[in-house]
This record gives sequence, structure tokens and C-alpha cells, in this order.
Amino acid sequence: MHNHVHYSVVFFLGLVSFITCFVAEFKRAKKEDIRWDTERNCYIPGSHAFWLGTAALFCFCIAQIVGNLVVFQNHKTRIKREDGHKITNLTLPTVLLILSWSNFVVVVLILSTAISMSRAQPYGKGWLEEDCYLVKDGVFTASGCLSILGLGALTISANKIKVKKQQQQLEAIVIKDQDQKQTTSEGRKQNHDDHQMNKSETVIYFVEEAPSTADDRI
Repeated sequence: MHNHVHYSVVFFLGLVSFITCFVAEFKRAKKEDIRWDTERNCYIPGSHAFWLGTAALFCFCIAQIVGNLVVFQNHKTRIKREDGHKITNLTLPTVLLILSWSNFVVVVLILSTAISMSRAQPYGKGWLEEDCYLVKDGVFTASGCLSILGLGALTISANKIKVKKQQQQLEAIVIKDQDQKQTTSEGRKQNHDDHQMNKSETVIYFVEEAPSTADDRI
């Protein structure tokens, strides 16, 4: 139940991040917004893309944290079999988790730079070394797509680990039942052997007693 809530939170925040990135793409500053003074100093006014990009980055970071909590919870609660065997086939979830974190770093760097460029760039200061910079076309949209891709990989990784845990639990139950049946069978066999041994001892006892009785009668 908790995992479903976490998945819903990750999906919702990821969707919000994508939408705000998509809207920021149309709200960013354009070339026609650049102004020049008599000394050829540039000026670019602040745009709504700054706040939209900030909201997208915030939602994406929260979704990444929640998704990793789900991964950690699923990985921590996986069980260990009585013979000491653990889950070893976690290659795909691990690869997806690494992909998610690599994607997270890329998205944060791109969005942070685009957000910084979306601030007002005053005359004589610009964004870097008195030069003005504009966010290139498709940067916010690409960041939104990458955020969805990273969160998708994270969600799949968490779900794969959960499935592996359920398979491990089922396998442990089957092995436990087999061990119980084997123990019961061995117990029955031991009881049968003991019973046969007792019957053999009784027969030997009577065989030994019979000659003795005949001698007494003579």
C-alpha cells in the first residue's frame, strides 16, 4: 500500500516537472527581448521561465528522493533463505538505478544553468563576464523529457527489486515445505526401521528361548 502511494507521488511530481519545463520553454527570453545601451552593453529582462524552471527542478528533486526511498525500502526488506542464499540477479535494477542517478545529475545541471540564465541580466553585468546569454531552444523541453526518463527508470528499478523479493519469498516457502516433507519422510523411515529392528530382536529372543525350554524338559 505504501509503495503505491510512493509511486503515485513520484508519478505526480514527475508529471508536474515535465509540464512546467514544457511551459518554461515558451516563456523563456527570446532574441527580441535583448536591449542595448549606447555603450553596447546588453540587457535581458527576467522571464517567467525562472520560476517555472525552479518549480520543475524542485518537483524533480523531491520525486527522485521519494523514488530512492522506495528502492531502499524494497531492497532492505528482502528476505534471506535458511540456506543463506540471497538474491543475486539484480543486474537490471542496478543498471536502471545508475541510469536514474546519472540522468538526475544531468537534469539538475542543465536546469540550474537554464534557470540562472532566465534571471534579469542588467546592463554592464550580463550573465557571465558582462555578456548576455539566452537559453537555447529545446533546453527546457529536453530537461522535462530527461526527468520523465530518469524517474521512469527509478520506478522500474524499485518495482523490479520488489518482484525479486516476492519471488524470493515464494521460493523460500517452497523450500521450507520441501524440507518439512523430507524431514517427515525421514522420520517415518526411521520409525519403520526401528520397528523392523524390534521385530527382529523379538524373533531372535524366541528362537534362543525355545532350545532352552526343550533342554529343561529332558
